[in-house]
Amino acid sequence: VVGLMLMILFHSVAAGLISAIPLALSMIILFGLMGVFGIELNTATALLSSIMIGVGIDYTIHFLWRYREERRNGLDAAAGVRKTLTTTGRGIVFNALSVVIGFIVLFISNFMPIKFFGFLVVVSILSCLGGALVLIPAICIVFKPKFLERR
Repeated sequence: VVGLMLMILFHSVAAGLISAIPLALSMIILFGLMGVFGIELNTATALLSSIMIGVGIDYTIHFLWRYREERRNGLDAAAGVRKTLTTTGRGIVFNALSVVIGFIVLFISNFMPIKFFGFLVVVSILSCLGGALVLIPAICIVFKPKFLERR
C-alpha cells in the first residue's frame, strides 16, 4: 500500500521500489535483533513493523520531495543531496530524535516486554533515519532516478 501511494505521488514505479529499500533494511535489522535477543513475534512486536513503516516512509517522502525540488531548481545530483540533507535532513533528524526520546522512556519500565518494545522502536526509528539519510541519498547520487530529475 505504501509503495503504491508513492508510485501515485511521484508518478513512478521506481519511487515505490526505491522507497522500499530502506524499509526492507530496517525490517531486517528489526527482526534480526528480535532473533538475537530471543524476542517472540506476538501482537505487540508485530505492531513494530507498522510503526516502522509509517515513520520510515515519512522520512523517505520528505527527503525525496525536497531532493526533487532541488533538482528542478537546477542543482546536480550531489549538490541536490547536500542541499536536501542540510535543509530537510535537519528536520528529519529532529523528528526522529523526538520520536526516539518519546519511546526511550519505556526503557525504565520494570516489565520486560515493554522495555524490549521501547528498545526495538528506538532501533527501528534510528534504522529508518539511517535509511532515509544515507541509503536514499546514495541512490539519488549513484542511480539518478528519472522521476526525480529536472523537468
